[in-house]
Amino acid sequence: MNYAQRRVYQERCREFVGNTCSVPELRERTRPTTRTWYCPHDTYDEVFTKILLGNWSIAQDVSKLKSLGVTHVLNAAHGAIDVSKEYEKVGIEYLGVPADDVPTYNLKQHFEPAAAFINNAVKKGKVLVHCHVGYSRSPTLVAAYLMLYQELTAQESITLIRGKRFIGPNDGFLRQLCEFNDQLVEEGRLELP
Repeated sequence: MNYAQRRVYQERCREFVGNTCSVPELRERTRPTTRTWYCPHDTYDEVFTKILLGNWSIAQDVSKLKSLGVTHVLNAAHGAIDVSKEYEKVGIEYLGVPADDVPTYNLKQHFEPAAAFINNAVKKGKVLVHCHVGYSRSPTLVAAYLMLYQELTAQESITLIRGKRFIGPNDGFLRQLCEFNDQLVEEGRLELP
């Protein structure tokens, strides 16, 4: 995809309106509640019961993960960050998702397998879901889990996560969450409030 094609795609994502939600609506829910701009600085936050959302530095601190009771790690930046062999030594189950943090990446293909992994993890212990910063890829996967297994809408999922951690999925990922929301409603797997 050349530069011009990418710009057109990004504009389409930015203005996407599905049947049940829109990119501008989800983007608004990720905005800071105050006028100050800040970057996430915490290595992890518990965004839902037994689900930690974090960055690469907590993912590499295996002893810290064990002390937190983490039994599973979902890495949304697999390839760039991979300490799976270290996890295996201490009994932490691992799933790597080789996702790029660009609006054109099809993260939706990983929604159901990642959500199933998270669901299995919270039954057995705690899960760390991370990417490089814990800002775009990993919160999108947690939102998909909340939609599938907690029956929250995309809007409710993003709002819940944003209430616990500063996040900002790119517009392409927000579009995919809207499409997923539409799909789940159409299939009868998700009811709108």
